[in-house]
Amino acid sequence: MEVAIDDARRFATDVLMKLSVPADIAADVADHLIESDRVGYASHGLSILPSYRRGLEAGFVIPDARPERVEDRGAFVAWDGHSGFGQHVGKVVIDDAIARAHTHGQCVLTLRHSHHLGRMGHYGEMVAQQGFVLLAFTNVVNRPPVVAPFGGREARLTTNPLCFAGPLPGGRAPFVVDIATSAIAVNKARVLAENGQTAPPDSLIDSGGQPSTDPNVLFADPPGALLPFGAHKGYALSLVAELLAGVLSGGGTIHAENPRNGIAHNNMFALVLDPQVDFNATWRSQEVANFLDYLLSCPPQDPSQPVQYPGEYEANNRARHALAIDLPDSVRKPFADLAAEFGVAPVTARA
Repeated sequence: MEVAIDDARRFATDVLMKLSVPADIAADVADHLIESDRVGYASHGLSILPSYRRGLEAGFVIPDARPERVEDRGAFVAWDGHSGFGQHVGKVVIDDAIARAHTHGQCVLTLRHSHHLGRMGHYGEMVAQQGFVLLAFTNVVNRPPVVAPFGGREARLTTNPLCFAGPLPGGRAPFVVDIATSAIAVNKARVLAENGQTAPPDSLIDSGGQPSTDPNVLFADPPGALLPFGAHKGYALSLVAELLAGVLSGGGTIHAENPRNGIAHNNMFALVLDPQVDFNATWRSQEVANFLDYLLSCPPQDPSQPVQYPGEYEANNRARHALAIDLPDSVRKPFADLAAEFGVAPVTARA
């Protein structure tokens, strides 16, 4: 269903505030979720709101928690999210890193104990809009593993996303790479299952270790597992994310002796870099522009699908959804139930 952005933002903020989330944190969460829907990632959009409610009620998300800077060395800073909403925690942490990059030319940061950070590309866009570059690795703890290692038949890892983003010359949308190191994200599998759709080949195995395209196997008892993207290549990058984010932050890894309470928390290792520090701006801009012209001039396999660079998909979707977003029909009942329970105005489809 198509929903006006202002209505969606009002609904999400109202529901979160009814759950004792302070107004500014609720606004950060709502804005982040809506922006995920706007750019085409429903798996990280408003449809996730009911699961956040469960996390709050279980005590694994602290509604009013705010991030704390626990170490400060100027260009290196470490944060603790104290189990607060990741969309607020991440915004505060990345804003601080941007300010430090203005001063020092770069900032290395770690973050531990944040609730779900959401769509990592959101932070990449924040950084790129300031003319800086982001490289971020994230691991997932406090939940059972969902990704099998390369060659394995049981889950031992999580989706461990990585994000790279930076500005582009000539008024182009920023370059944004935001990928799980699994073949698909858990929330993507959830959305596919809710909508009766199949998963891509080579993305899942069932509980017996056999290939499957049924996303429901991931939520069965016993569960199946996601596979790494690109076989051993995605697997290797997942381990990089696990070690950089989990160990350097102090937040821990997915191994069996650490807590697995079922509510995902994130740790992060990130670098924010001012690309003007070491490069002549005129040459750099021209080199990037020349490279993009060369890349995008490649004849497409399908004439209706021209070659794109990462970030164009999001920018094109954002332009199409300037005033409204598309929500899956599967959210109609959960959202109506939330509205009735908390006495807030329901979100309604546009006429």
